[in-house]
Amino acid sequence: MNIPIVTLDKIYIQPDNETIYFLDCTRVDGSNEIISRKKETLDIQLERLCKILKGKDILLADDVVFTGSVLKQIINRFTRLEINVVGIISSICTESAYQYFNELLKYGLRCNYRLGENVIDQICERDFYFGIAGSGIMMDTQNGLWKSPYFKPYGNPCERASIPEEYEKEFSKNCLERSIYLWEEIEKLKKQKIVMKELPERIINTKPNQEVVKVLKKEMNRL
Repeated sequence: MNIPIVTLDKIYIQPDNETIYFLDCTRVDGSNEIISRKKETLDIQLERLCKILKGKDILLADDVVFTGSVLKQIINRFTRLEINVVGIISSICTESAYQYFNELLKYGLRCNYRLGENVIDQICERDFYFGIAGSGIMMDTQNGLWKSPYFKPYGNPCERASIPEEYEKEFSKNCLERSIYLWEEIEKLKKQKIVMKELPERIINTKPNQEVVKVLKKEMNRL
């Protein structure tokens, strides 16, 4: 059985544009809206996939399925384009998402690990490092799309990662410390200072020519 796969995360599943295709999308902070991280809009990507996959059954792949809100929207979009999502594959999912998609889809949801109902949240370590590709959440601002790591002063770890409020400051300081160490080591290897415009994605409240380590140390002293 060879069913085409559309993956929403190419870090764990590499697209080959023959049997595995990539759909670049993410959720906007503070809403359920999903958008593209690239200049190519979500609609344009879907139109291109429609030319290849219209009338076919497909599987969706993602790293983690927690509430499933993004996948539900994607399934609806594909259905309107006459592309039939018959199953989902993921590394991790919650019990509630597992039950929901197994009732909804022909082949249901298959994952490596299921989280019990007592799990408060699921987090990915890369979201707590400054400037790492694919980390943080997308922010839709007047100046375009920017990324926000899951710690102060850029993001809210209480909202994004269920960190208790009394530990918010200590947690954020720890994230800043680890990020400083990471970028100092990168600078040693490259034998040069790293500035913001060299990062894979733009970080909110930063300027292109600022040195990454200097910015992080400054914010560390402010907390």
